[in-house]
Amino acid sequence: MPREEFRVNGEALEQKPLVLVVDDDPDMQSLIIGALSRAGTTCVGASSVEEALTAMQTQKISLTVLDWGLDRSGVEVLTVARELYPSMPVVVISGMPLEVRTDAVVNKADAFLSKPFSATVLAGQVMQLIERTRQAPAILLPQRPEDVLSLQEVQSIYIRHVVQLLEGNKSRAAEALGIHRHTISTSFKG
Repeated sequence: MPREEFRVNGEALEQKPLVLVVDDDPDMQSLIIGALSRAGTTCVGASSVEEALTAMQTQKISLTVLDWGLDRSGVEVLTVARELYPSMPVVVISGMPLEVRTDAVVNKADAFLSKPFSATVLAGQVMQLIERTRQAPAILLPQRPEDVLSLQEVQSIYIRHVVQLLEGNKSRAAEALGIHRHTISTSFKG
């Protein structure tokens, strides 16, 4: 099922963020997915380390909410997340009495929430991390084979970004890039 796109003035900007929710408690997973869906994300659930790893390898995940106390250690999921998506935020959650926060931070989690937590607080944290990721400059170098773009796609993305930086002035963008204005207009068709 394709994800919906955000639109501004009828133009597609990007797809809704896809959040992976990893929790072996079906009620907790359902609660989290419901809260994040209401906040504007699309979610996919996983109940085990293996399901989480499969989801990360087969889908483009924007953020992961990771319960630390799974069938195996949550650190396995976090390690693979860092390998596949180095800049993807991971929010670790746990109801374990141990000091999981330290383990999570040492293993490069972006945030930590103790169970029980407010669904509103979790949704706020997730949306804040997604927004921060969106505002970070895009890395042009692909991290996985399926992320490779054609040079024409890269050129189009770059041109659109320059036009946006120059407040929509295509003539100024053409001048700044040293290309014809028609090339700018072509990047907006399709």
